[in-house]
Amino acid sequence: MPTRAALPCLALLVLLPLPALARPWNGITPGASTAADVAQRFGEPSTKGRLGGRSAMIYKGDQAIDGTRQAQFFTRDDGRVLEVTVFPSAQLDKEAVEGTYGKGAQKTFTDDFRPVWLYRSAGVMVFFGRDGYVEAITFKQGDAPAAPHARAGEPAAP
Repeated sequence: MPTRAALPCLALLVLLPLPALARPWNGITPGASTAADVAQRFGEPSTKGRLGGRSAMIYKGDQAIDGTRQAQFFTRDDGRVLEVTVFPSAQLDKEAVEGTYGKGAQKTFTDDFRPVWLYRSAGVMVFFGRDGYVEAITFKQGDAPAAPHARAGEPAAP
């Protein structure tokens, strides 16, 4: 049981904002995992280089990760994973997304009016295609998804 002197300190800790951990995808956690972790888990990528001005490891074609048409891992210069964008191979509808992440999404859209659902606390952005199915899911460190209507925040096309 905490002492009376410790109670104000505990209350302060509860009130301070802490950076949220990103929701991991397939064992890779943005903000914590590294490019070496990605390569160890999935092997060498199909493509390495720069995409949208960022370092990227891309798994597609014969090297696509199970359940995806493509997976993109964006890293900082020190190799830390900043973002994971996944293009699912299965058709996922809005009900499947709500079943996985819940009904509390902030709903917005891209510049070309495609729906985007933001789960800020989990660092998840879900991009829908014109057909109503999930086009891509992006995982970033929580509370910091990029503005989806900005082209820089959109996933690169597979």
